[in-house]
Formats: sequence, structure tokens, C-alpha cells
Amino acid sequence: MITMLAAVAAMTSGSACQGPDPAIVSVVSAQSTASPGVNRFTLTVTVANLGSQNQAGNVLQSVNIVLDDNKNGQKGIPPLRAGQRYTFTYDVLRAEDTEAGSTDLRFHLVQQNGEVDCNSGNDRYKIRV
Repeated sequence: MITMLAAVAAMTSGSACQGPDPAIVSVVSAQSTASPGVNRFTLTVTVANLGSQNQAGNVLQSVNIVLDDNKNGQKGIPPLRAGQRYTFTYDVLRAEDTEAGSTDLRFHLVQQNGEVDCNSGNDRYKIRV
């Protein structure tokens, strides 16, 4: 298996914002052959609450997954305590002869019902495979 590591989002130095701050902190891609002619990319996505407070227990949030400008999936994220991380995997299949680095994947953390996020600047992540 060939492993390709995406640039990991660096956490900012300085104090956490005063409230919950859910953020996509990393996406790591590992490539393997799914079947003849098809490559599978398993993406490991980590979301963390970088804020100083827990999220409300009834928070509704998810990560939208966009592949080459088309929504390709969505993954629900449970409410996170301050400092807590949540990791999930997502598989993408591509033709074996597709040029490396030609597929854009974007991840966007979405909250519903006006939930608190004291820093929405870290709610997106992009990777190419």
C-alpha cells in the first residue's frame, strides 16, 4: 500500500476561543488497489473541538464531502467536549489510469440550528489525490 500524507492543518498557537470551536484538523490519504483498474483512496478525517467549552449535547453537525465540485457524501459528527477529537474514514474510488493529484476533495463542517462555533475559519479542508 502506498501512503500519501496530506499537509496536516496546524493548530494555532495562542489561546483557544471562548466557546466551542469544532474544526477539521487533518485529512490523511492512503491509496490501495480496490480491484483491477481501480484505485481506492481511504481518507482519514479528524474533527476536533479546539475551543474552551463543550458543544451542546443536542448539536447537529456534519462534514460535507465534495469531490471535484460535486457533493459526494456527508458524515455526521457527534457533539464534542473541549479538546475531544472524532475521526472517521471515507473511501474514494478512481480509475487506475487517472493522473495522480488530479482529483480535488473538499471537506466542510456544517452546523444546523445556529449552533455556536467561535472560529468558523477552520471549518474547511482541501486535499488532492
